[in-house]
Amino acid sequence: MDLSLLNDAARAAHLLGLALGFGVAIMADLCAARSLFRPLERHEFEDLHRYHRTVAFGLALFWTSGLVLLWLRTGFALENFSPKLVAKLCVVGLLTVNAYLIGRIGLPTMWAWEGHRFGALPLAHRLRLGALAGMSGAGWIAALALGVFSAMKTFEWDVLSEIIGAIYIIGLGGAILTALLAPLLGFILDRAEGYRLAR
Repeated sequence: MDLSLLNDAARAAHLLGLALGFGVAIMADLCAARSLFRPLERHEFEDLHRYHRTVAFGLALFWTSGLVLLWLRTGFALENFSPKLVAKLCVVGLLTVNAYLIGRIGLPTMWAWEGHRFGALPLAHRLRLGALAGMSGAGWIAALALGVFSAMKTFEWDVLSEIIGAIYIIGLGGAILTALLAPLLGFILDRAEGYRLAR
């Protein structure tokens, strides 16, 4: 087999996996974020499950094509692994674990609280869901940055780890803050609705 053809096919599949995962994960996050303002409807829960399956497929495609590219470029010899490659493996590994946890913990928790706004959930549930959402968003942004910015090829591990660490800290911090402030948003929305009805 022509290895250049295999390389091109693997690269195309890798980009497709990234596009599927990143694009659909953003759609899932936006859908879930509606629960900040109102309870999700049944069809939205079904959408979330469909999005999750699509992201899982994107990750499987990402892993499969990535391993082919890894073999072509390094022969799986550790001395050929660049800092950027190690960073990619770490990020995709975290994305995979997080996707599994979303399916096992996140979606069932949201189903269990059907009919409630996010801010009405107990704090522990909000923090758990917030952490999963923050890890997902940060992971896909980090994966996109590693795939798009060619300058990262020359970065040493300490620089890459700082950049990726900052992405995760911002993503997780924003998600946890949202989880903490969600009841306040619910209170404001209820007051505004009460004021509107009283007029």
